[in-house]
Amino acid sequence: MKLKHYIVYSIALLFWGINNNISAQEKEVELPKKIVIKALAKSDAILLRWAVTDKYAWKYSNKYGFIVERTTVLRDGKPLVTPEKILLSGDTIRPKPPVAWKNFIQENDMAAIAAQAIYGETFQVNNEEENQLLQVFYESEELDRRFGFSLFAIDQDFEVAQYAGLGFVDTNVKENEKYLYNVKSAIPIEEMKVDPLGIFISTKDIEELPKPSDFFGYFYQNAFVLVWEYDQLLPYYTAYNLERSEDGKVFEKINTVPITKLADTPYSGISYTDSIPQYGKKYWYRITGINYFSETSPPSDPAELIGFKEIKSEPLFTNTNILSENEVALEWTFAEEELWKVRKYELLRAETAIGPYKTVVDSIVPTQTKIKYSPLSDINYFKIKAFGKNQDYKESPPVMVQPVDSIPPQKPKGLEGTIDTLGIVTLKWNKNTELDLRGYDIIRAYRKDQEFTKLNKANLIKENFIDSIDMTSFDKAVYYRLIALDNRYNESKPSDTLVLQKPDRIPPTSPVFKTYEIKDGNVDLTWINSSVEDWKSTIIYREEAKDSINQSWQKVFETSIDTITNFTDTKANPGKTYRYTLITVDQGDLESEPSPPIVINIPGKLLKPGIKGLYATVDREQKFIQLTWRFNDTNAVEIQVYRKTNTPPFTLYQRLDIKDNRWIDQKIIPNTTYTYAFKAIFMDGSISEWEEIEVKY
Repeated sequence: MKLKHYIVYSIALLFWGINNNISAQEKEVELPKKIVIKALAKSDAILLRWAVTDKYAWKYSNKYGFIVERTTVLRDGKPLVTPEKILLSGDTIRPKPPVAWKNFIQENDMAAIAAQAIYGETFQVNNEEENQLLQVFYESEELDRRFGFSLFAIDQDFEVAQYAGLGFVDTNVKENEKYLYNVKSAIPIEEMKVDPLGIFISTKDIEELPKPSDFFGYFYQNAFVLVWEYDQLLPYYTAYNLERSEDGKVFEKINTVPITKLADTPYSGISYTDSIPQYGKKYWYRITGINYFSETSPPSDPAELIGFKEIKSEPLFTNTNILSENEVALEWTFAEEELWKVRKYELLRAETAIGPYKTVVDSIVPTQTKIKYSPLSDINYFKIKAFGKNQDYKESPPVMVQPVDSIPPQKPKGLEGTIDTLGIVTLKWNKNTELDLRGYDIIRAYRKDQEFTKLNKANLIKENFIDSIDMTSFDKAVYYRLIALDNRYNESKPSDTLVLQKPDRIPPTSPVFKTYEIKDGNVDLTWINSSVEDWKSTIIYREEAKDSINQSWQKVFETSIDTITNFTDTKANPGKTYRYTLITVDQGDLESEPSPPIVINIPGKLLKPGIKGLYATVDREQKFIQLTWRFNDTNAVEIQVYRKTNTPPFTLYQRLDIKDNRWIDQKIIPNTTYTYAFKAIFMDGSISEWEEIEVKY
């Protein structure tokens, strides 16, 4: 048994929402196997349709079948005390045997597909019409194909669903009763678990089928394209029939197989393309939906369409006669053999050749070939657009119209730039607003009184320019101007002159100290500034000469006033030794070499009282030395602990808070004598008396 000529691109929408992904069973997480069911109420019957969500459940269901139970729940609108349950399926409902399909498949294509999927030894699709997507589908698992094609076929024909063991008609129903139908799998539980499902319905639950919505059509590339909403009505319809009429009254179906959406797309609609039987004639189209029980919907509202031959020729301008600075006369031509296709002309205008173009004259009759237009801008681009009798059109090539222009552009503004140390100059400026602007010229000079020279060969169309200059010349600056030009080569006035100073690559000479003096613990410094012409500032740096922890230079003073040549350092601490040096910075932010440093010793103040009661405790089991003391001077900022072993010198070992009165040293070695020394550091820079203690460990 072979399938007939069906090219199936993708089985993506099956049985009211089952999404049969071909690789679903190959996923690591297996989804629950379920039964899904749908019912339709008639005045004298209840129609049932069901399916399973898994290909293996479908395979075993073909062998074991389904059980259909009906429970009468309501009678005359009242619940029954003891619901009445009957078995509708007899033993089980399974696909009919192959012999029962023999005549059916000869007259029903969907029956042929379903029977081949259920009973065929191999499941092959006739590939007389090769298709790349179809070849991909062939390569998928055979069971996936059987499962997918089977569900696709029964979705299109309710009688096929009954033959396949997936449909049932209950005619033993009463008007005053309401039933609960349960569909269960007959697969033994030890082989597979399939969740059952039920549906509650009566003969009074008759639902009118909705009319298909959003149906419309249009003429495109010598064909009619019909479009309508599909996804929104998927709970009702699996496929559609398209009907055509020549008088709007008598319609005939034009599709040979039901129209359905087989590919999962991001669009909710579906379309169908129909060839045009006769151009220039009106046709009416409408659609009817086909539900899961092979019932058809009311027809949609009809769409009226007329097909016309598209325009092949384009209009061409033959003459542009400028009548004044504000008016032009335009003439064009169009192929006579196609003039009958033209519905109207439109005149389009833009500021540039590429647009955007706007309609300035509408509804020009097809027999007209000339027109006058005003007002004009400094530059104008025109097109003639010929419209066919449907939605097709052809546009002419653009033509430029420019009236006499003797007005130059405005003076350019916003010219600015920078020079780097390699002599690369980057310039930029504000864009002029003239519509007929052609571009700019850049001119340059190295002195104010020198004649400026043009730098660019072609007019600049962007608002920036890169130049390079000689950094070895003795000129201190470079001068630039900008000129704008229009399409008539009218030149603007030059922009304001931009003066750019050349970067200075030679550092300034160093300043030198002249004198220094210590007064009341402060250091008065006097120096001689650098003699460089582009002097910018002088900076004084200081470092503590004997601090073994911090040796960095710190800036203590800077001045940008060249008349200031002295500074008093009020933050020097008594008893310390400092080094001072000077640096000059020029206008190019280049720094001089530091001046030779001077070394200044600041006399110390009298020692203040130190810690009291220094006492040591040795714990050889816990391996530490504990030191305790007393100290209560709140003007101190820290306590410094020094340590040495049998050989000098002392080294700074720990810094402690003035509130501390106990400290433990665990970095010790047995059989070693340690000497600890304590001193306090005060806010004014003075220090306390030196207190020592010797500890044998």
